[in-house]
Amino acid sequence: MTVLIGETSAPTESISQEVLESRLARVREWMKESDADALVVYGAPGVLGSRTLTAGYVRYLTGWTTTALPAMLVVPREGTPTVITMGPHDTRAFALAASWFGNVIAAGAVDRYPEAVGSALRAITGSGHVATAGVGEMAGPLYQALLDQLAGHKRLDAQPAIDQLRLVRHPEEVRMHRIGASISDSMITAAMEQAVLPGMSGPKLMADIEHAGRALGADTSATWLATGEKPVTTYMEQSELAGSIGANDRVQLGTTLSYRGYFAQGLRIGVRGKPSARLREYADILIEIQDAALAAMRPGALLHEVSDVIESAIDRHCPYTREKDPFRFQSCHGLGLSYVEPGMARDLNARRDKTLDPAGVRIEPGMVIEVHPNFTVPDLGHVCAGDMALVTEHGGEWLTAFPRGLHQL
Repeated sequence: MTVLIGETSAPTESISQEVLESRLARVREWMKESDADALVVYGAPGVLGSRTLTAGYVRYLTGWTTTALPAMLVVPREGTPTVITMGPHDTRAFALAASWFGNVIAAGAVDRYPEAVGSALRAITGSGHVATAGVGEMAGPLYQALLDQLAGHKRLDAQPAIDQLRLVRHPEEVRMHRIGASISDSMITAAMEQAVLPGMSGPKLMADIEHAGRALGADTSATWLATGEKPVTTYMEQSELAGSIGANDRVQLGTTLSYRGYFAQGLRIGVRGKPSARLREYADILIEIQDAALAAMRPGALLHEVSDVIESAIDRHCPYTREKDPFRFQSCHGLGLSYVEPGMARDLNARRDKTLDPAGVRIEPGMVIEVHPNFTVPDLGHVCAGDMALVTEHGGEWLTAFPRGLHQL
């Protein structure tokens, strides 16, 4: 059920300790098979939202990550893991939200994280093999300091294995995505209701949309927005947006939010005045493309086929190639504890190396995929639509519920 902006209560669901413990056990099984004595994980601040891939690694293992500060984990193959935080606020938050996981140690400053990692590793015995995940997003000096601490250890890359484990959602995780989809629906509802208010401006509308998400419990809440009779692109910054919304303008937006770390997204077109027959035609085309993608979500099929169905349909209806389109961005991606779930990223990328497709990821029930075809039509500007789909045993199911097609403002 969509939660409206005027409501004040926010859901409080979370992933159970039983599910979290099973994740840790599976990761440790991989460590045993790979002869890794320890796993070192870096996670960037959760406030980065769609701009980070690494916050999801910390959240996957602990069930929690703080909003404004990075964190590191040291997981021995056996024994008590350690969370490395910076100061009192994130230390308190981890102690409250992830106390089941292990020790929480405050390093005192971000630049002391590697030193704390080194101290934790010295307490671990074994072959000296250390696996890492997420460290590619560390700042250069921090990364170099970590390498110094890992000198003498054989390093292994744990990310592919963890990415594989993250591909399929547990029912509790699906619940998080459903709540996120509902919040996205409410953000779009807020956009369409408030876009018609006299004197409404683009910057204020963006603020109202993002407030709607946070008020309903989103960890992070963001939107891109475009207004005008023929929008040519989308805007992420309030400073780029036009003043008053015109009498015949379109209002096109995309929501991006996370709820308990799980991402959700929706894209819609609203229009003031009477929409042209041409715009209605392309709104219907967008629905057809989405439905074709949903039909391609057959368990057992290769994941890249979802992207190929969308791209082929866009090519039939768009006069521009992907390379020459003034607007087009990625048409679909996996959703999870990252905005682009890394284990699905290659297969759903239109620019992927297709020689690797035969060995690609297979579709499984429990995957969550965002389907947002987008492209330029010369006499209309850019057009787009976006919805979240859950793969079930019988195929795809839409999670977002705001009515598809043009919304009359």
